[in-house]
Amino acid sequence: MSIKKNVFHLTASVSACAKILFFFISLLLASCSRPAAFSLEVPGAPAEALSSFTSDGRDCFSFTDAQSQAFAAYLSARKDAALQITISVKKQKDSSLSGIGFLYKDDVSSFGLKSDRASRPQISADLSQFAKLTFSVIFCLNKDAPLPAGFYIKTSASYKVAGVKVVPAQIGFDFRKKEPVFAFAPNGGKIEKPYFKTDFTGVPMTLNATQTAQSLLPQMEVHFRKTDSEHDTAPVKITVGGERITIRPSGDGVVIPCAALKSPFAPASVDENEVKVAALLVRASDSTLLAYKEGTRFVTKPVRTDPGLIMAWSRDKWRGNEYELFEWDRFPGVLFFDTLDYKVQDDFFRRLAFFVEKAGYRGKLLDDDFLADKHGYNAHDYRAESLADFFEAARQTHFPLNQKEVLLYEILLQKGLLVQNADGSIGAGRGAVISISQESSRALRYQFVAHEGWHGLFFIDEEFRNTVASIYYTLDAKTLAYLRRYFQITPSLNYDVDDDYLMKNEFMAYMLQKPVSEVGSYFVAMASRSHSQTYAKELADYIISTEAAGFVSAATMLEEYVSSRWNLAAGRVWLISR
Repeated sequence: MSIKKNVFHLTASVSACAKILFFFISLLLASCSRPAAFSLEVPGAPAEALSSFTSDGRDCFSFTDAQSQAFAAYLSARKDAALQITISVKKQKDSSLSGIGFLYKDDVSSFGLKSDRASRPQISADLSQFAKLTFSVIFCLNKDAPLPAGFYIKTSASYKVAGVKVVPAQIGFDFRKKEPVFAFAPNGGKIEKPYFKTDFTGVPMTLNATQTAQSLLPQMEVHFRKTDSEHDTAPVKITVGGERITIRPSGDGVVIPCAALKSPFAPASVDENEVKVAALLVRASDSTLLAYKEGTRFVTKPVRTDPGLIMAWSRDKWRGNEYELFEWDRFPGVLFFDTLDYKVQDDFFRRLAFFVEKAGYRGKLLDDDFLADKHGYNAHDYRAESLADFFEAARQTHFPLNQKEVLLYEILLQKGLLVQNADGSIGAGRGAVISISQESSRALRYQFVAHEGWHGLFFIDEEFRNTVASIYYTLDAKTLAYLRRYFQITPSLNYDVDDDYLMKNEFMAYMLQKPVSEVGSYFVAMASRSHSQTYAKELADYIISTEAAGFVSAATMLEEYVSSRWNLAAGRVWLISR
């Protein structure tokens, strides 16, 4: 009995000591923990100061329960998130930022930070390059990791945190504001010169890495600095995953969907004219682009992009099965359909082609039996007014349109190319439709995008139309007569040459569809073809004898105009080349 009593007293003494020890550890940690001099900004939550303590040479900052809940709600709604930390440093020789990293719920014990923190991804930098400077780092959350409970900063420098906020996930750099921003994927990295390099290999850790009917690849944004000269048009060259991309600056910047690139999740660098680049970032794409006609894989919302990316866009990255839909980023309302083959393209546009342009059929709605063995064009272009005329004629006569034509109508109505009036009639909005097909060769696709792209601009821009008209009337009589005759006798064209609008539009597109250096040889070759020699020999021989001088002169004048106004060129309606 006495032995049991002694054991009981010993156990009680150990328990009392443990309680006292735990009390002193708690008191010590409480005395070390202090409110930080800044708050965490989380959308949808009130600003609240973070708690902080120092352990293992790290300054640690923890979120409150309310902040963590708001953080979790933000991540759930967006599906991606990052923490942006703004730091001010003072000049100190040989100072460094050893690391910025996330803290998780189980990282802290009663004895401080656990030792395995050092093995996790973090952001580091040589702070001597930030003398008397404020900068921000953005650290993206890993979509497969738990939500952080805070973050730490380990540095030998004298610094202060100027702000912390939750932002959308983004990777790259952004120098558009006074304070530079360096954004990292969840695998971390180092801030070092040259700053115009970044690493996108970790993007799949925080953003979608595949393009499917339910998910979109992210997008790359390139923003430009404003220059003193409006005519400073020298291109910027960027390499991503070994692929060289040339961008001709115009406006504030361009967006490059990662679906257009061969290897978007790779190291990237600005290799030429980097002083013009203010930001290079990868962010999530607009999730509303995953809009389909109910019960189908027919996309209804276009991807906004530069036409230079459309021609080589891999069909594996299409959102739909039979076509992909784009919108010209610089000219809202100009839509591009890229179809699986000519059959799909005909389903969309063949009846429309006969109604709008084919001589002898204009204004007529032809039935499917008549069209069964007919082909529209290998590429198409239509202005809003012509589209409205077609669909209004079908409405008034209760003409049965096919599935693709009904889909086209819905897309045009949604994008504002068509408007439905109060009485139910269909009117013209603003914009144009262009179509090419995967069945065309790569070379033809480039030529078609150029040719049809110029039509799109002609449709939407009155100043351009007036300029084209003035140059059209500079053609000498024989050159103009040959062009009109060629449009009549070429079976694949069969244009109505009495349509003045159509003639000027096609004249312009033929002048600008190829580089000026190729215009002369192109028209000489046209004039040498058998149908030109058979049906327009005298006029064709004139073109050959003059080496198409009239066409070359017109093309030169048109190129001067489009170059000065839009930084475009004959044979090129795009700013981005690959």
